[in-house]
Amino acid sequence: MAEWFIQRKDEGAEEGPLRPSELLRLVREGEVTRTTKIRKGDSTWFEASEVGGLFEAALRPTIEYLCPGCEEEIPEPPTVCKHCGREVYNAITRITENTIAVKDDAKSNSVVSGAKRSVAQWLKRKGVGNDKDQ
Repeated sequence: MAEWFIQRKDEGAEEGPLRPSELLRLVREGEVTRTTKIRKGDSTWFEASEVGGLFEAALRPTIEYLCPGCEEEIPEPPTVCKHCGREVYNAITRITENTIAVKDDAKSNSVVSGAKRSVAQWLKRKGVGNDKDQ
């Protein structure tokens, strides 16, 4: 698994190693911007904007699967719930639309709003929603 490191602008401190999911969380929270210096493993530092698909991935919806018996999070079905032991073929789905927090940048704010609309339209076309199929 890839390990990522970021350089904090205000402190100049290095943070990491980070898993890809942690890096995406920092992008969504606005802590990692396009100009934030990052590196993968032992590579040299570069701007986050140079990582193809990083900001697009942060905007993708997050899909979680819940056991219809105990409503605990489970892997994508088919699976067996480790909490209640139930065999799950159709799970409850919880979809979270993600955004990227923007601090004092009106231009970036309009980009995020447009991306959020695009995600909503994509989900509508796919017919994806919160289901409680059992």
